Amino acid sequence: MRVIETVHAEPQSIVESPVYRVNFWQSTAGGAWSLDAFALTHVEDIHEVLRWVNEHAHGRRFEVFAEMHQEPEGPFQTPRKSGLVRLLGSDPNTGEPIAFGVMVQD
Repeated sequence: MRVIETVHAEPQSIVESPVYRVNFWQSTAGGAWSLDAFALTHVEDIHEVLRWVNEHAHGRRFEVFAEMHQEPEGPFQTPRKSGLVRLLGSDPNTGEPIAFGVMVQD
């Protein structure tokens, strides 16, 4: 980590109540990861998000993000497209090789 002292911020804009994204990851019997993803809206602050995560994690790994842009709520099957800022956690798939098949020489 590198720390840089700075003066106070003069942001171009502030989102008072961002949408937070939470991904819960659980390892399956085959070694793959299953994902349950949620968007949390109308949130007071990050403390409320973390309380919700702790109540719903049930031992699963998780990631917490803030969405970079306001995006309307849509149906479940419509993916959210806003950029994300990671606040906590990591993707368990990052950096892991995936085997698509095994070649066997006779």
